[in-house]
Amino acid sequence: MTGTVTRTEAVACDRGDLSTGIVHFGVGGFHRSHQQAYTDDLLRQDFDAAKDWCYTGVGVLEWDAKMRDYLKNNDWRYPIVAREGTDVDAMDMHVHEVCTLRDMLLSFEDPAAVVRLLAAPSTKIVSLTITEYGYRVPLNEGDHKLLELANQGVLDDPELSMPESIDAACAKATVFGLILAALAARHRLGRRPFTVMSCDNLPHNGEVAKRRVINAARDAPECDESLCAWLEDEVKYPSTMVDRITPATSPADIADLKERAGIDDAWPVMCEPYKHWVIEDDFVDGARPAWERVGALLVPDVRPHELMKVRLLNVTHSAMCYVGALAGLTHVHEAVTHKMIKPFLRRLMTEEIAASLVADPTMPGELLAVLDEYVDLVLSRFENVAVKDTLDRVAMDGSEKFRVQGREVIMERLAREGTVRGFALYVAAWAHFLRQKVRDGEKIKDASAGLVTAPWEMDKENIGAIGATVGLEAFLDIEEIFGVLARHEGWREAVKREFLDIDQAGLEATLLGAIFGVGHNSNADLSSLERARERASGTFALDETCVADTIETDEWRADDEAAVFVSLEA
Repeated sequence: MTGTVTRTEAVACDRGDLSTGIVHFGVGGFHRSHQQAYTDDLLRQDFDAAKDWCYTGVGVLEWDAKMRDYLKNNDWRYPIVAREGTDVDAMDMHVHEVCTLRDMLLSFEDPAAVVRLLAAPSTKIVSLTITEYGYRVPLNEGDHKLLELANQGVLDDPELSMPESIDAACAKATVFGLILAALAARHRLGRRPFTVMSCDNLPHNGEVAKRRVINAARDAPECDESLCAWLEDEVKYPSTMVDRITPATSPADIADLKERAGIDDAWPVMCEPYKHWVIEDDFVDGARPAWERVGALLVPDVRPHELMKVRLLNVTHSAMCYVGALAGLTHVHEAVTHKMIKPFLRRLMTEEIAASLVADPTMPGELLAVLDEYVDLVLSRFENVAVKDTLDRVAMDGSEKFRVQGREVIMERLAREGTVRGFALYVAAWAHFLRQKVRDGEKIKDASAGLVTAPWEMDKENIGAIGATVGLEAFLDIEEIFGVLARHEGWREAVKREFLDIDQAGLEATLLGAIFGVGHNSNADLSSLERARERASGTFALDETCVADTIETDEWRADDEAAVFVSLEA
């Protein structure tokens, strides 16, 4: 194999000189390739200024022990491996060795220790990559017991540990239960709060995190009015936009790193060279690392940047994975270079997604001026064969991704009587993907797997044009995913037409029709959408909670670092 190999070795320092200023929930591939990379860059640039802003990670699920054990065995160092190329035999590789992660705690082993760490005055920021679903997990019995103990001051005792001294239910504490308990302890002790910083792919993720914390507190009898007001007025919840494609690490990746760079590592992070971070500059007492010195963009309003990225990259990613899977492909780079899929994606991006951005009066002119360049950038990044990102990985948790990323765009387009044909084909392909997985007896990798598979279980025996839509009708009825679109007849008919075209004419013919805009008109009467607006926002429904169908037992989650509490994609 040809291609250059370069290496940036870990900062030479005494690990005892590094201290924790940030605690992070969700230590997976994406966090290690993104936020840690920026902080490590800052440590190299100005060691004295950055040394107190290192990370301690927290895992809340049993399989997080694998990550903790790997990192501990590595003395908390690990390599970020950025590869690039369009030829699998000629990939450039750069290895960046990171040392800004100091430790990792597991809340189910010692929740009291996690709360004490979060409540410590040295912890200034608590950051999150827990996926879209992570913000909807309700507080449980263990969370409420932790809150009681935090209010009583019991958790302040450094000698207190699990399981001897506190209720075993606390081992099942959730992310927001632990955060609330720590904030309650800080409030009781008269300490300043920490900043809660979401780094997940959610529109308005800072507001999502804020609403989750405050609503959970208001629903918890252990939180009084004084604490609730403090959480709303004193805690800061900056929004962020994060971007770096980071697929799960494969055995072949591990072998490639050893062969080409001579590095024998059990869990390197594989990613693309590109990374981007936009952060709302709103931190408690202004306390934060100077990330802007190493390429992050600190701004007063993240929304235009996140809107552009989430819609043009993440929504396109999802649309691509289902049509790519139906075409029999395995990897993202194969799908984006397919003769029919690439022009379909470009049309979806320019005529539907970019059009929604142009129609948004809050989008600044400087971002609108580079929309075409950004479309080209996204597609070129997807073509990077070195990333080896799989369509199956991108397809994971499709229900949450559509709900928080795609649904709003469709509603906006329908309200303006714009075409949604590309989106209809995206959802029709997703429906076929689910239908085929169920018929083949394969497991759906989705936090709401039971919800999205039920329509196709009853569809298994159906044949013919009429029978083919039985499962589809039930699928489109799911209001938890489609919101008001479940009652929009024009939208439903548009999806049905694309679904039947795929079934009867084949995927390529259906893509061809969408590329050239022939055969269908995907719009219809919009009045049903307007009548239903009061029931759903079209964005992230912040007051909804649910429990995953098999969150404790899904083997695919236990073995994949893109699990429930790890960001799925950049």
